[in-house]
Amino acid sequence: MRFSPSPLALALLPIIGLGTAAKASDSPMEVLVVRGSVQSSVLQTSPEATAPKADISGLLKSLPGANVNSNGPLTGIAQYRGLFGDRVETQVGGMSMAGAGPNAMDTPLSYAVPVITEQLELDRGIAPVASGVDTLGGSIRVVESQARFDEVSGLVSGQYQHNGEQSRIGVKSNFGGERQALMLYGDLFKGNDVPESGDNHRLLPGVYDKQVFGGEYRFNLADSNADDESIAFSFQHLETTDAATPALPMDIDYIRTDRFKLSGEHLLADWQMRWHLGYSDARHGMDNFSLRMKMPTMAPRYTIADSKSFDGHWQMAKDSWEFGFDWRHAEHDTVVTDPSNSKFRVDNFNGINDSVYSLYAQWQQDFGRWSWQLGSRVKHYRFDADAVSHSMAAMKPAIKTLMDRFNQADRSQNDTGLDLVINGRFEIDNELDAIIGLARKQASASYQQRYLWVPMQSTGGLADGRTYVGQMDLDLETAWQLELGLDLHRQDFNLTPRVFVQRIDNYIQGLPTDDPAVIAAGDANTLVFSNTDALLYGMDINAHWQLHEQWSLDLQAAYTYGERRDVEDKLYRIAPPNLTLGLNWDQGSWFARLETVAVAAQDKVSATQLEQETAGYGLVNLAAGYRGDSFMLKAGVDNLLDREYVDHLAGYNRVMGGDIAVGERLPQPGLNAWVMGEYRF
Repeated sequence: MRFSPSPLALALLPIIGLGTAAKASDSPMEVLVVRGSVQSSVLQTSPEATAPKADISGLLKSLPGANVNSNGPLTGIAQYRGLFGDRVETQVGGMSMAGAGPNAMDTPLSYAVPVITEQLELDRGIAPVASGVDTLGGSIRVVESQARFDEVSGLVSGQYQHNGEQSRIGVKSNFGGERQALMLYGDLFKGNDVPESGDNHRLLPGVYDKQVFGGEYRFNLADSNADDESIAFSFQHLETTDAATPALPMDIDYIRTDRFKLSGEHLLADWQMRWHLGYSDARHGMDNFSLRMKMPTMAPRYTIADSKSFDGHWQMAKDSWEFGFDWRHAEHDTVVTDPSNSKFRVDNFNGINDSVYSLYAQWQQDFGRWSWQLGSRVKHYRFDADAVSHSMAAMKPAIKTLMDRFNQADRSQNDTGLDLVINGRFEIDNELDAIIGLARKQASASYQQRYLWVPMQSTGGLADGRTYVGQMDLDLETAWQLELGLDLHRQDFNLTPRVFVQRIDNYIQGLPTDDPAVIAAGDANTLVFSNTDALLYGMDINAHWQLHEQWSLDLQAAYTYGERRDVEDKLYRIAPPNLTLGLNWDQGSWFARLETVAVAAQDKVSATQLEQETAGYGLVNLAAGYRGDSFMLKAGVDNLLDREYVDHLAGYNRVMGGDIAVGERLPQPGLNAWVMGEYRF
């Protein structure tokens, strides 16, 4: 019998720890960022502060309350306090990315590049209205490097992980004079082999190949080298080929995306103005036969998807006030084909138009020991779609019924939403603050939830193995949010607990249907995206204790519970309770870290979506490194005890022919030795 110690017991051993070490300034602990006169809690981490990740989304696990739904090595969907996907506002370099993949193979965070990522930020708790348009599930920002004036510099960084032979190498250079600056970069990612779990199960297919190149040109409009009077143009080309997504019915054949941004910062009297205009063009091919086994009885499928997106942002700030306008427009098309049958063709999505226009105002001020931040955002959503077709409609009456029903409907939809936010901080004494937040947030359905007209699994990455059909007239989700917390900040000890509750009316999820056309075209388990009601509540905590000049201890923990309010059922894909405890040593240029990660069993699962329970586990990670004036080198081992374990958010295996049966939970990699480093000049 395999010995399986309690995850909680592992977590409480102070001599056991996680996999990366850094100075306090590099630690993924909470940082209080002052905006105006109000302190807003912003959680921060960076690629250098953690173990190597194939995808930036993996950094979220180092932030309390945050997690990632992983459908493949490059396909991580952000989750915060039980909400994920489009409900979480995600910006990369200030832009809101609209991926081409209808199953979120190119998630917003997949467009973030480690070599230019300065930090990943998460607004802790109730996100201010200024942080994004749709923040019902929080707000995440990837802060990217900018071209710098009066500076000539460069960076070379790389990493290697032995389990799966995963590697990355990136280069960044900056050439800046007094008036002009140019930054160029490139990042190459490669997964050459199939990772293995703790019990030596091969995690097929597991490979990936990704290349990103880009740059930024910045022009100084001021007489000095100040960054607050400049205009910039940036571009990026991303190309991903042969990348595995084992939790989805297809793998990535290619993703080719070009994005462009024109931006500026200006001083107008006493007002600071920032603006940008962005455009991205994404092309995406995926199939079910290139990287995985296909049974002879299964038809080959090749899907081509593309999207074009435009976004604009304008902001004016002065003293306690901030005003802004946001505009986003995306167009989506997806066609399913059969390489063995040229006559087979399905319009998965055709001529989708998805737009939102939004105005916001935010005010913040101090009143004695109180600091208040109030904000309001008005949002107008517009959706539309063209008529669809299916080559099998003439032979399958149920498909023809759904096609005719869709084509004859009024496909133009619009909604107007309103967000209201109040965040307060009360100074109890010099070392202790009380936190309170109240909000009403609204969010619209995704284009998949509205316009998926025939039973398919194009669900924005739900990865539950179910087929779905959408509804055009879904109501806006409306959340009522409350957060309470404390910030204890002593010289050698910080503690920041939070509790939260969120009541969501018109929550959107798949529900069973008795529609005979839907059942005949799909099956008895096909779900229809519908409005229901939900409740989420929980807590998360962050702590740091400076034990000695060279020794420190940090802890983070999170618990989230989610249920439907209309029936006795739980919400789908909620991260189980988890705790991370790390012991750090830092002396001179040397540093080390020992950490344990404990995750409880998750038995509160969605019966509607046939979600499987998962067992708890405990992991031990270890790392050490050296930090010089111009270079840094780190090495470590994740899952030091080579444990076999299943991440509840990793989905189910969809790949035949491997060690894991189709439909079983995907185990995670076993012992993984790694090395990473960087050189600056």
